[in-house]
Amino acid sequence: MKPRAVRVSGSQKNGFLIHVPLARDGGREAVVGLDDFNTLSNLKVYPNWQLRGGQVGARGPFGTEVLIARVLTDARPGQRVVFIDNDPLNLRRDNLGLQEWGASIHHDKAMLVDACVEFERQKLLAQAAGTYTPRYRKVPIITRPVKRRGAKPGSPAMSFDQMFTAL
Repeated sequence: MKPRAVRVSGSQKNGFLIHVPLARDGGREAVVGLDDFNTLSNLKVYPNWQLRGGQVGARGPFGTEVLIARVLTDARPGQRVVFIDNDPLNLRRDNLGLQEWGASIHHDKAMLVDACVEFERQKLLAQAAGTYTPRYRKVPIITRPVKRRGAKPGSPAMSFDQMFTAL
C-alpha cells in the first residue's frame, strides 16, 4: 500500500510538527513532534497510521501492531498512557503522561525494537546470500520543511513526498 502524504507545520523556534493522516481522505490527522516522528521512522513504523480502539496505531516490521502513544512514552506492561488534553490524536510529548495502573500486557516499544532488530538481521543474512530484495520503503528522516517556489502565504503545507523531491 502506498504511504500517505505527511504534512509538516511549525517553525524552528517553536518546533516542527508532523501531521500524519489517519485515513485515505485525510479527514483526521495525528500530530507528533519532529524528533518523535524520526524515531518512529528509524524503528521502521509504516507511515499509514489508523485509529485502533480510540488510539493511534501503526504497523512495524513483520506486521507488528503497536500504539504510537505507548511507543513514544515507552509504557511498560501494567502502565496506561494518559492524554492530558483528552485528545488521542495529539501525540506531542507535552500531552502524554503515564499512570501506574493499566490493563495492557504488552511493552509496545520493546516489541517494535525486537521486530526491527530481527528485520535487520534477516536483511543482512539475505544480503550475504545475495538474495536480498527490499520490501520496506524507507521513509526519509525529516530535517526541515522546504518551501515551494511561488507559494502564497497561507497556502497548504507541502506534502511529505513533494518535500523530498524538491531537494
